Amino acid sequence: MSTYDIAIIGGGPAGLATAMYAGLRGLGAVVYEAEAFGGQLINLYPTKPVSNFPAQPSLPSRELALKLAEQAERFGAELREGRAVEDVTPADGAFRIRGSLRRDEARTLVLALGLGRFTPRRLGLDDEERFLGKGLAYRLPPLEDIRAKHAVVVGGGDTALDTALSLAEVAEVTVVRRRDEFRAFAHTQDRFSEAGIAVVSNGEVVGLRGDERLESIVVQHPDESTVELPADLVLVSIGQVPDLSGSEQWGLGLGGRRVEVDSAMETRIPGVFAVGDYASYTGKVRMIATAVAEGSTAAAAAERHLAAAA
Repeated sequence: MSTYDIAIIGGGPAGLATAMYAGLRGLGAVVYEAEAFGGQLINLYPTKPVSNFPAQPSLPSRELALKLAEQAERFGAELREGRAVEDVTPADGAFRIRGSLRRDEARTLVLALGLGRFTPRRLGLDDEERFLGKGLAYRLPPLEDIRAKHAVVVGGGDTALDTALSLAEVAEVTVVRRRDEFRAFAHTQDRFSEAGIAVVSNGEVVGLRGDERLESIVVQHPDESTVELPADLVLVSIGQVPDLSGSEQWGLGLGGRRVEVDSAMETRIPGVFAVGDYASYTGKVRMIATAVAEGSTAAAAAERHLAAAA
């Protein structure tokens, strides 16, 4: 069993930033990530361009995730990828962490759980499984692998529009949205509008058609009229279903999708902090830049906690 000054559970931007700033302060840090480091950036949207991170030109999410992980490791953090945490319990002023392969102990704990593991929200159609991987996808594949002529993106948020903008480089694109307006940031909408991508508003995908592969989709409007669109690639971007059920069974007594924190990112449990999407407070803005700032705050607060306990 190893003992650390700070254990960080979750390897997204918030967790990796916490690890980096912990190393900057001379704290021994370990980061556990159940999947791949980078959180949503790499596990959900690896090819989605990120253009709203300060001082960083647009680059694929995967590249930003790898840069964050590399920087955390350079500052001395121990990174454990693919290591899910099974239980965390307070013990004698510290926290015992049990994983599938080993047990560790930490004097402070930072929960950077995001919204948990994700399952893409599906369209709910009978043929959905049949066309999965045969023209139907929930994550944008590398552009160099795409051979589609007619691509359709289903959704109206930032990820949907960013996906459409990327696909427009290699295919003819149409966006199908259920509402009359987009839910994306104004800057994203401006870029999308300039690109001149076709939009079908107030439409719901009700049918998938094709033989061996997807060939077209059927879109229904509120008046029950329908239109068939050619589509040899459909990217469904209507959200993700989060799952934090595992962490609710830990011995910390913290449940729910989010936990309240104070201005130091500390939860109601002394020595336990939360950052990123898992942390909640009044006025929070959920962006990557916010997550990084919260990591800095949590590392500083953990250092103060350790000094007070010494």
